Formats: sequence, C-alpha cells, structure tokens
Amino acid sequence: MAFLDVDPDCWLLALNYACSVMNLTAEKIIGWRAPQEVATGETPAISVLLHFVLWDIAHCARHANNQPDSQKGQEIRGRFVGFAWDVGHKLTFLVLNDDSRKVIKRSVLQLVNCPENEMRLDENNLRLNKAAGKELRSKINFTTAGRDPCHADG
Repeated sequence: MAFLDVDPDCWLLALNYACSVMNLTAEKIIGWRAPQEVATGETPAISVLLHFVLWDIAHCARHANNQPDSQKGQEIRGRFVGFAWDVGHKLTFLVLNDDSRKVIKRSVLQLVNCPENEMRLDENNLRLNKAAGKELRSKINFTTAGRDPCHADG
C-alpha cells in the first residue's frame, strides 16, 4: 500500500484486489494453472486485469444508469479499488468515490490523464523511484514471502 500511496483505511480493498489478481494468474506449483482454474475447471480470462491498477484515478458516471448519454457532465472522480464479481458483466469495477468515500460499482470507467497514473517503475518492478514528481517519504523494504515475481522458479 505504501508503494502506491493507498490510504491506510483502504487496506481491505487492497487485500481483496491482491487476492483477485492472484486467483487469476498462473502458479508454477499447480502446473502453471490459475487457482481459479483449478477450483472451477475453467480457464479464467485475465483481460480484466489489463484495464486498471489498484488506486488508479478514474472518472465514472455519478449514478448507475442504462443510458450513458443521459449523464454527460455528471462524472465523478474516484479510485479504482477492484473488481465487482457479483454485479454485471466481467468488466464491472469497484470505484472508491473521492467525495463520499463510498465504494460504487461501475462498468464504464475512464482513466484520468494525470501524473499519478503515469508512475514509472524500475526494471524489476520492485521499487518506485519517483511518484508524481515527488520523492518517496521513506525507503520501502520489499520482501516476497516465498514468491519472487522476478524469477520464473518462484
């Protein structure tokens, strides 16, 4: 969470996001199959993971409505915090509304064009050199707890 500067009160949303990603990605220990595939027998579509990253800033409709054109100019700003598996189609997302601090479910999001969404990672994807033009507040010590994403042997 410190890596993305996620609010501390959003730890459960961050954990839920991490679990969702881990359930959809292959693991060597189970024969390069995804845990969800082992549990259900169906290969999961990982395209849902390619749209947004946790804590991305996005705009979405203020009110859930089946008519997208009826809400022009009524977008709200929020943070992408996960996937809404229980509502709508596979590309329905959870958004933390910046104003009300409530999680809403939306299938249409637009990534905001801002420096915070353009963070660049080093070649190992393990540390952030600069975030939005600012130095990190403190050095981050990363441990991999037995799973090293940089090594194929895991």
